[in-house]
Amino acid sequence: MGNASLSLSAAAVLSLLTRRRATFKSSFKKSGFVLPLALSASAVLLLGSASIHTLSLKGRLRLQAAMERDQSADLLRSAAQAFTTMASGAQACLLLWPSVEWGFRKHSCSGAEPSSLLEGSVADQPWQLLSWQPALGSGDLRLALVDARRASFRLELAADGTQILGISDVQLIGRDAAEPLS
Repeated sequence: MGNASLSLSAAAVLSLLTRRRATFKSSFKKSGFVLPLALSASAVLLLGSASIHTLSLKGRLRLQAAMERDQSADLLRSAAQAFTTMASGAQACLLLWPSVEWGFRKHSCSGAEPSSLLEGSVADQPWQLLSWQPALGSGDLRLALVDARRASFRLELAADGTQILGISDVQLIGRDAAEPLS
């Protein structure tokens, strides 16, 4: 009976060890999915937060670009207003002709000085006249700031063409193709 009891005890211990090993293996297999799942979830969260961060940076850059455009447009509109102020009195006669002809026409306008309409300064920003092209009842004014920002305006003229009655909204102009990039 001692051998039978020993053999039964050994079989019970062996059975217990086998069950424990099987339980350990199955629990290891079941718990083995947690680590990859956690890594996948953290990767998804990381990519999601990177996407949100990128979108917020793009939004901030767009806002900054829009603010810079608005500031440029405001400064160029101020330059157009300065031009209209200077294009009064003796200089008003020059509005009848394109700016490329002003040098030839200054004798037709007594007291007019075309160079006074070619450049100026607004808010410590120098500007220059690119062109003035009169039309019936209006004219096309093109100005540039010293940093190459440009704009076009449609000016409403009086019937005689020598008085500016209004300024259109600013139309920003891109660089010329021949102009080098900075």
